[in-house]
Amino acid sequence: MPNLKHETHENWYRDVPKMNCLILGSFPPNKIRWDYPFYYPNSTNRFWSILAKIAKKTLIYNKGEKAVEERYGIMRLLNVGIQNIGLEIERKDNSADDSKIRIEKFQDILSIIKKHKELEKILLPGYSAPSSTTRAFLKYLDSKNIPYEIKDIKANTEFFINVFDRKIKCVILNSTSRAAAGITEDELLKQFKKNLV
Repeated sequence: MPNLKHETHENWYRDVPKMNCLILGSFPPNKIRWDYPFYYPNSTNRFWSILAKIAKKTLIYNKGEKAVEERYGIMRLLNVGIQNIGLEIERKDNSADDSKIRIEKFQDILSIIKKHKELEKILLPGYSAPSSTTRAFLKYLDSKNIPYEIKDIKANTEFFINVFDRKIKCVILNSTSRAAAGITEDELLKQFKKNLV
């Protein structure tokens, strides 16, 4: 890809005391699209709206550190951890599209799994682009020689991984981006609620 820019993920990771579920993303959009410095940093993305509804909370802040703290509070209420798979990427033309990024180095997802023995499930929103959350996670598993069996890469598909003598369910969901054509917020809410409640 021409016009590539190298980016390194900022350290946004915030642990939660009890993590029943880990939600992964690919990589944040370029800084010009951020409303706050945290996961899913563009307030037009439906991710936090969905999690807030499941937590029965109303989002008040859409800018700055107050927005970060509000979203971290939702994570704690739902016992959900969040991390992006990419640590270092090459991005084409400041695009927010996963098809315009190439992950060069992965985050240490296994360390989160190892620390949280209560973790039962990993959610993977997005699956179509080569660097989508699901496809990036499968590449990460391959890089760590962790076997998995998956028949179809599509929404609502489940597969399992065995790590640290534990069996963890992984579930593919639709992307929460508004660019995900034809996926309503109600459908996304059903998918997330099924796996978080």
